[in-house]
Formats: sequence, C-alpha cells, structure tokens
Amino acid sequence: MIKRVSSLLLALVMLLSLAACGSSDGDASASASTSASQSASSSADASAEITGVQQDVVNVGISADCTNFNPWSFSGTGANAAIWSLYQPLLQPVNGEYQPSIMKNYEISDDGLSVSGEIFDYIYDWEGNHITVDDVIFSWGKACEAYPQNASLVDEIVKDSDYSLTIVLARALYVGEFESIARLFVVSETAFENSADEMNATPVGTGPYKLTAYTSGYMFTYEKVEDWWQTDASQIHARDVANVNTINWYVITESAQRTIALEQGTIDMCGSISDQDLAQFEKSDAYQLYSIADNLSMNLFPNCDESSLCNDLNLRLAICYAISNQAVLDSVYNGNGTVMYEHSPNWAVGYDKAWEKEDNYYGYDAKVAAEYLEASDYNGETLTIICTTDENSVNTAQMVQNFLLQIGIQTEVTSYESTVFTQYIQSPDMWDIMLYSRPTNMYYINAIYSTLSAARNEWGGSINFVYDDNLEALINLCYYEETSTAANLQTLHEYLIENCYVMGLVNGELYSVIPDSVQDVTMSWRKTIIPGACVYG
Repeated sequence: MIKRVSSLLLALVMLLSLAACGSSDGDASASASTSASQSASSSADASAEITGVQQDVVNVGISADCTNFNPWSFSGTGANAAIWSLYQPLLQPVNGEYQPSIMKNYEISDDGLSVSGEIFDYIYDWEGNHITVDDVIFSWGKACEAYPQNASLVDEIVKDSDYSLTIVLARALYVGEFESIARLFVVSETAFENSADEMNATPVGTGPYKLTAYTSGYMFTYEKVEDWWQTDASQIHARDVANVNTINWYVITESAQRTIALEQGTIDMCGSISDQDLAQFEKSDAYQLYSIADNLSMNLFPNCDESSLCNDLNLRLAICYAISNQAVLDSVYNGNGTVMYEHSPNWAVGYDKAWEKEDNYYGYDAKVAAEYLEASDYNGETLTIICTTDENSVNTAQMVQNFLLQIGIQTEVTSYESTVFTQYIQSPDMWDIMLYSRPTNMYYINAIYSTLSAARNEWGGSINFVYDDNLEALINLCYYEETSTAANLQTLHEYLIENCYVMGLVNGELYSVIPDSVQDVTMSWRKTIIPGACVYG
C-alpha cells in the first residue's frame, strides 16, 4: 500500500493558503499530517483529531547517528530525522501559514517591518525552567552565531513584557525569509548555560519528548514527558503530539540491513530505504509505503570560474546536451521521482509547467552535444566530477561520466563525505563539474537564490563561481514579492538556459516504510517522519 502526496494538489494548497493568510512560508511539506484517504490533509486546525491508539514502544531505523542535538547548529541525516520532538519553534510553518507552538499569536505590521506577538505564559522545559521572552532573545542570538546570515534579518527583538515581544526587522523580508525566524527553536538560557557541552549530547527542550539514553553509533531513546507544559489540548500542534511512550532510534547505516531489520521486526518503521529495496514492502500486510516529493533535487553545476575548462559556454552546453536525466531517473532512482526542467522541481511555487515543453538543453541530444563540443576549446583534458559519498550521488556521477565519455569528454569522479565536500566545493581549482543535491523550500526563486546569488557567498559569486551582474539583477528582481512576476521569472529562466549555469537532473521521492497501523503520518518541515506524532489506529 502506497501513500502519496500529489505534487499538484500540494502546490494548490500552498497557493490557496498564501492567498488566504498573506504570509509566506518556505515549508514544502503538504501538511503536518497526511492520510491515505486525503492526499494533502491539513493540520492547520490545531484542535483537529491528532491522537489515536497510544503506542508503548516504537523502534525506528535511522541511517545515521544523531551526533549533535544542539538546537541551532544540528546537522546531518540523523539529526534531521530525529531532533524535532525535543524542541519547539516559535511557530510551526505549514502551507504558507505559521501556527502556534511557542508563540500563541503574532501580527505583521502594515509596513512589513515588525512582527509583534505573545508566547504562552506557562511554558516549562523538562528541567522545570520557565520560558520567557528573555529566552527567545537568547535563543535568537545563539541561532545567529550558528547561522550568521540570520543576523541580517532582525535589528532587535524588543521585550514588551515577560510574554510579549516585538521583532524589529532589518528590512522588508524576501519571499520565504520569515520562516527563518518562525522556525527558531527556543530553549531556556539557564538550561543552556548549565549544559557542559552546549546541548550537543545533553539536550533540554520544551518538546513532548526527552532524550533518556544514548549509545554512540548504536541507538538513542526518547521518553514521553509525562508532565509536559502544554495542557490545553486545543493548542497542541500536530507536530507536538506524543502518541508513543518510548521511541528507540537504532542506527543502521546500510539500507539492506534496515530492510532485514524491518522483515525481522527489530524495527517498526524506517524513513530511509533504497529504491531497490522498496518493492518487497509494496504488498506487505505488516507495512505500508509512504512517499512524498523530496525537497532535495540532484543538480549539475559546471564550474564557471576562469580556472576551469567549464568556463567555456560551448563546453557547458555540450555537457548538458550529452546527459539524459530520464535515464538517471530510471536507473539511479529506479523511476521514483520526476525529471527536472529547471533548477527547482515542478512543485515549487513560481515554476511554470510550460517549461517542460521547451526545446532547451535538458533535451538529451548526443548529436547536438558533439556539435557544441566541437565549437568549444576542449582538447581531451580530464574534467573532475565532484560529489558526495551517498549512493545516489555516486551512481549519478558515474552515469554522467559515461554519458560524457560517449561524446569524447574524459572525466574522473571524486566523492567526499558531506562535511569535506562542502569545504572542497569552495575551491574553484578542485573541480569542474559538481553534482549536488540541493533543497528547494516552497518557491522556485528560493532554489535559485540559495545557489546562484552572489550575495550568498563570501567570494562574491555563485556556488559555482558565476560572476554575472545581469544574473544577480534578475535574481533580486524575482526575489522581492512585488516584482516576482511570471514575466520576470520567465526572463530569469531563459537567462539561465542561455548561459547554462546549472542543470536540474532529478527530483526524487522520499519513501518511508511504516507500520500498517499508522493512520496519519506527521512530518517535520524537513519532510522527515515524527514517529511520536503519527496517529496509530
């Protein structure tokens, strides 16, 4: 049994929500809770039915350890999968709306330069620390230390009282930027200062679960907080529900081993199974498959720095015409996903379906590729393809290598662990072609801005060393809400194709294997399942 979220319905729900509430949101998930009978059921109503049969223990397979529980600088697959029930954000972003969590209400000023609101006055963390606006201000400061770019969004947070505040914005925010503020995890300053390791391994949050056991590289355990602070059932957000008493997270790095653990009943659910291992669960009586379009998409970035041969536009076009992204989808992703015709996937707001019918470089044509190669300055040199060590990236790199070899381009593939990879890609002399799974939140322009805007990088160029004032002007034009028109987005789209700065390959699907007893799947804003908040029948 497969539960799917319709990408078209997802986009329509987002647009309707935006029209209704006038706020922006970078959350690409269709809703906090999704059911089989309704492809994009919404949890916008916090008083909706969000509880079911209580589960005593749920064992979850996870592909990587949660090595850092810090509320602001957590990273990696393990933390992204598991951290959500420990902490709570100011507001929960769902479908363009921002719903109560720590804050019970908020209002954006008419000029868009300030946000005022209240937090609940009875918030306590697991250790009994009372949360006030002082803790919100402290948490924002720590978040800005972890992500300095956030500091440019807010001039100050003014304490109007212990439970009311005004967020004074540094400027009118771009599309989706309020999300960075709304998703702030809030913790007690006292608890953080008392932590010997800045909560890296000893988290103390306000969420409905607390970490009670941790064995590095093997497992960690969450226990339900029995005296949790939010006693008003009508104010409990779907992502903050605790329908399970104990959650054991087992670190199982290989997909095949996670599959065996599911078959043997060692684990009850798993959020990461390879496409090749999914088929055996499609007709299972004990399990069901849950899928949703990934917010990560595989993109190819040619190095446009003068030091790289890919600075040559004709070579870039030859590379892009030589690659069949349909073949990558069919082979690497086992057909689970969609081919891309732009830098962002087709569910992003601002994406135009008409782009899929254009005759552009995403159309595989070895003959045209060879013609561009002939017109380039390429003379048989070996190009370096760089990627991360995850299976999809390596397999995609090898396919790209084979496609390029067919038209006479020599390449070598080098893969790195993600932390090393993010350092190496900043050196233009280390690579010529980069394969990188990049996130798209809700808007097409967010995907463009995050990688191709010169404002994002200290070297004053794009992630792949494009230094183009015209490109920057077009991105900025589309990044302001009042000028982010269909016509301007079309101009930007055409400019990217003309200059061949990036090639979208595949937007995959995220599959999870979950017990057949799960009636509703509750997901974080990063599209990971929150086991404790799922509804069990």
